[in-house]
Amino acid sequence: MNIKFSHRYKKLLNENNEVVKTATLLHVQIVNLEDLSPGFLCYDTDDGKYKLPSWGKYLMLIFLKPETENTGANLFTTLRRYTPEKYVYYCNGIGRTFDVVV
Repeated sequence: MNIKFSHRYKKLLNENNEVVKTATLLHVQIVNLEDLSPGFLCYDTDDGKYKLPSWGKYLMLIFLKPETENTGANLFTTLRRYTPEKYVYYCNGIGRTFDVVV
């Protein structure tokens, strides 16, 4: 399974400043963008590197980066537009390791 990103986001970087190659999906949550804090949206989009609409139904995916010698467990989130098909796809991926593709 793959998770694709349009940019090299800070949240994807490891301790060597490289994009992680894999991440494990821990949780899928349906959210409304208008309910998310400005601080969270700033974090998730690297201060607006990716433009999100101001409202709408989305999926918040919570991933675990691979643990390394120098870092403990390290989480990152990503938002994806909600569709019933995407919801099923990502829910079926909970616990699986995804390849991170930029």
